[in-house]
Amino acid sequence: MTDTSARPKRRGREVLFQAVRRAMLDELAERGYGEVSIEGVAARAGAAKTSVYRHWGTKEDLVVDALRHALPVLDQPADTGHVREDLLVLLRRMSASLDGLTGQVLLTVAGERRRHPEIAEAVVDEIVRPRRRLFLAALERAAERGQISGAAVTSLPIEVASGLMLQHYLHTGTPPGEERIQEFLDQAIMPLLTHDRA
Repeated sequence: MTDTSARPKRRGREVLFQAVRRAMLDELAERGYGEVSIEGVAARAGAAKTSVYRHWGTKEDLVVDALRHALPVLDQPADTGHVREDLLVLLRRMSASLDGLTGQVLLTVAGERRRHPEIAEAVVDEIVRPRRRLFLAALERAAERGQISGAAVTSLPIEVASGLMLQHYLHTGTPPGEERIQEFLDQAIMPLLTHDRA
């Protein structure tokens, strides 16, 4: 009896969380970080302001949490045995991160660095850096396998990958598709990793 009555509460809470996270993303896309308020997010989600504050102490906490749940799951991609294939998986994930509302919000928050450095830093720490570490780990594995030199395991290929993906998004308003991702990989990123092995 106790277990049965507890189930709807858990489902109800998860529905609330999803509604609040989505409301935060919508508010950010429409208003920008500086104009977003917990009150406005709560109203948009159809939730009590006290309920929102009970689960997210600050607006910054809610932004990071909403993005974390909206982005593709962060886990270690399978080790395919080849550096190109490992990086292709990561670039596809990067492209998926830029799709739709999530991409809009990421760029909106990145643009707030001067006025609201705390949220930009929080997103970098909680969202960007963990994904960069996966990229670096793929390079380290490739060096261990002897596919690239240890000297190639630097942040430069990551910066090039991120820059190309973002430039494409800024110019077209859409994340790069498969053909473009493979062009970036074969024409810009792989040459950085293998030029000293020719």
